Amino acid sequence: MSLLKSWLIPGALAVAAVAGLSLYGETKKIEADLTGRALAVLESRDMDWAKVSFSGRDATLTGIAPEEGAAQEASELLLSEWGVRVVKDKTDLLTAQSPYTWGLTRKGEALTMIGYLPYYELKKAPAEIAASIKGAQLEMSSVEAARGAPADIHKAVLLAIELLASLPDGKVMLIDDKLTLSGTLENSADGLALYDKLQQIIEKAELGAIAIDSQIMEPKAAEETSDSSDDDAVMDGLAIRKSADGLSFEGIVPSMIIKDDILEQARRKFGNGAISDGLIVRGGGEIAGLSAQDYKQVASAILQAVSRLDAGQAIVSKDGLKLDGSAYYQGALDQLQASLQDALPQGIAFTPALQVSAPGEAVDADACQALLRDALEQNTILFDSGKASISSDSFGLLDGLIFTARRCPDSHIQIEGHTDSDGEDLVNQSLSEERANAVAAYLASAGLGEERLQAKGFGESRPVASNDTPEGKAHNRRIEFVILEQ
Repeated sequence: MSLLKSWLIPGALAVAAVAGLSLYGETKKIEADLTGRALAVLESRDMDWAKVSFSGRDATLTGIAPEEGAAQEASELLLSEWGVRVVKDKTDLLTAQSPYTWGLTRKGEALTMIGYLPYYELKKAPAEIAASIKGAQLEMSSVEAARGAPADIHKAVLLAIELLASLPDGKVMLIDDKLTLSGTLENSADGLALYDKLQQIIEKAELGAIAIDSQIMEPKAAEETSDSSDDDAVMDGLAIRKSADGLSFEGIVPSMIIKDDILEQARRKFGNGAISDGLIVRGGGEIAGLSAQDYKQVASAILQAVSRLDAGQAIVSKDGLKLDGSAYYQGALDQLQASLQDALPQGIAFTPALQVSAPGEAVDADACQALLRDALEQNTILFDSGKASISSDSFGLLDGLIFTARRCPDSHIQIEGHTDSDGEDLVNQSLSEERANAVAAYLASAGLGEERLQAKGFGESRPVASNDTPEGKAHNRRIEFVILEQ
């Protein structure tokens, strides 16, 4: 009997082992076949978000479903495939965003997309942009898929692309059910024709509940010559006005060099905001009683003052300077008025009529975050080159951010500093921290409680664009405001 056992038991074990290996191999073949067919059927329905694995004939579905019902549809699709016994749904649901923000900015061939889009819209957008804007170089590192989009968002995206296909320098921004177009057009026949074209596109658009707000100012036909008959009707001086529609210039300027300098200062102070140029060059004499050098000095000073107003205007004439409008807060009013008086040449009469803007309506943390993000997408906080000192060109932007932050007094804000990749890592890290601290100090000096503010530097570790181009580096040198969860 012992001899029989010594032969039978090892033999049985060997047979069982062979059978087990055979069964294991067959199971793996079945799983591989089912996996291949399952992925193919999911791909055929454009469900590349879904992942599937098999244990025998039992499927496990994973991934982030782009919308409610998508996971159930995928499960039913798998169950219809021959050989699948059960499907275990282990998927997550894509996060919903509120407020829902999305934006597209164009500067020549460079386009930047930000915010959120539904999953399938995000997949389609690059091809739709490439088809409409030839040579477009699209940067998408700051856009994510999210639920919660307004109805007809696809129509809004197509309209944005159509508008920017005609507008080589502009921006379209969606916040929930409002689509805003901004940009700058030259005062010329071509600028006027482009304005009319954009208006026609907007008038034909059908976006359902989404409202369209164009902040592009209608340009004027360019003056043919400085001594034209219409020149006599132009004011002998300079007017700069700031409103919700943007910034506008009117009057006479002594040279094209000074005009270009004024407009370049405006672009630094107002970023992508609408700028209407109504300046006419007329050399050979004083303007509003000012020499060319004094005119340049006065123009720079009043432009800086107007940039720090919520809304208002500065008018320079032979009677002097009149400045009226609303500052974002009392400290800004006091500073801009004192700085302006110091910068004005002697002998110029100065008549201010300034007040402080009424406090903005209170908003929740999400709305506050959207407003801060939108402001920093339209403009950038600038610093002196290689330093942490804030450029005066950004005082107006910071004043506006302070006004917004006061609308959500219970929210804590993290000010994040970022750099491009030029220079040593440690130097960039230190610079980003110093710049974040400088912005936090500016906000605190305006009366925002220091306990609400937290400064943090990330150096070059979080780029939002390629560091291989000057444009990409400019995007990476930035300050961001993040509302912290409490």
